[in-house]
Amino acid sequence: MTEPRGMPWKKAGVMGLGLSGAAAAGFLSRRGVQVIAADDKPFASLGDEARALAKAGVTLRAGPTDPHVFSGCEIVVASPGVPPTAPPLAGARAAGIPIIAEVELAAPWLRGVLIGITGSNGKSTVTALTGKILETAGVPIRVCGNIGVPLTSVMERDLDLPEAEARRVHYVTELSSFQLEGIERFSPRVAVLLNLSPDHQDRYERMEDYYAAKTRIFMNQRGDDIAIVNWDDPAVIPIAERLAARLCPFSLTQELEEGAVLSGGRLTLRSAAREETIMDATDVPIPGRHNLENVLAAACVAYHRGVPVETIARAVRAFTALPHRLEFVAEVAGVAWYNDSKATNVGSTLRALEAFTRPIVLLLGGYDKGGDFESLKRPLSAKGPGLRAVVTFGKAGDDIARRLEGSAPHIARSGALAEAARVAAGLARSGDVVLLAPGCASFDAYTGYDKRGEDFRTIVARLASQAGGQR
Repeated sequence: MTEPRGMPWKKAGVMGLGLSGAAAAGFLSRRGVQVIAADDKPFASLGDEARALAKAGVTLRAGPTDPHVFSGCEIVVASPGVPPTAPPLAGARAAGIPIIAEVELAAPWLRGVLIGITGSNGKSTVTALTGKILETAGVPIRVCGNIGVPLTSVMERDLDLPEAEARRVHYVTELSSFQLEGIERFSPRVAVLLNLSPDHQDRYERMEDYYAAKTRIFMNQRGDDIAIVNWDDPAVIPIAERLAARLCPFSLTQELEEGAVLSGGRLTLRSAAREETIMDATDVPIPGRHNLENVLAAACVAYHRGVPVETIARAVRAFTALPHRLEFVAEVAGVAWYNDSKATNVGSTLRALEAFTRPIVLLLGGYDKGGDFESLKRPLSAKGPGLRAVVTFGKAGDDIARRLEGSAPHIARSGALAEAARVAAGLARSGDVVLLAPGCASFDAYTGYDKRGEDFRTIVARLASQAGGQR
């Protein structure tokens, strides 16, 4: 895509002043657009960036807003965390004002290579790992999107780059369903769909709507683009078979003729012309079978961008788990504590459980997004002696305990996360794992999964200190 000559709008609205909303408002304002930015939080709760926007001339509407706040706007940029039913968005929709995502705002200005990564689980890990592999290969990268850095921000900083340099930049972009709802022209050169499982059931009435939002990542791709898909996911295959882009599947269970596979204990890339081994599966440093899938997906991206398998393997071996994603915290009295606070849906919890062979005390709870916790009953029961106990906590804790009744040797109910950790410490034995994989959002007690994970680290450190003092 080439840089537009100017903005097509004179007046625009921005709903939500989180990271992406603030980035969008600033980008628009600096290009001469009159911006009205609204957020349902009070002004005192907004960050320094929002106050800076006000000083720069952006009109702020903080606190409860009426449906007509964006009256007269030609476009509205919606932050991903704002539900489409929010009155200002509903009002804009009724007035016929187009509503787009922040990533869509950035799309016409991108001059480099856009790589989009989505899925119900694993997208942050694959985004970070893909960035690591490309960086190791000497490719200029920007890791951005839902992983925490707005695409608009990094794109704007690159506008001053010379044309040849700008075209080499790879934008490795994590994309949520919320972001993909608001795209029109956004078109990744390489698009990745890792998996599909129920999530965000508090936002989507039907899972088909959630899946449809995810698959919008492919909607503008052409025959010379690349679509990377999980051939082990039965929900993905029917979608993949209808795509216009060139298909690159990955699988842990099937001997594909082309794509990325686990074969004979080795991660392997196959094409019509050749087969190349990346590495032994046992050499992957991040735990869990699902992370073998993540490596295959990232390897597919890198391979199609010309990265040799030797470089892919070197980058994978140097990769460490992301914060709050199956992150080892500490060993206390022979018990290993793991922080998977980013496991905010039931599918993520299942993947975390599969990563361990040692007996587990599982911490579940928080703010329920409508998760199907009954689907955990069979896998929990199947672990047998591999499951020591389940400890529930937070707003959803009592309901989860009720729904899982009979599926674990012991189910304990607690209040806040700190209490749940103390209960878990009492139930765990030397050689066990205490695993925080809550299957819920964190918004009953924290501003995000990262804050919950940070609190968990602090709690475990306190338990370690107490255990040391008791020796």
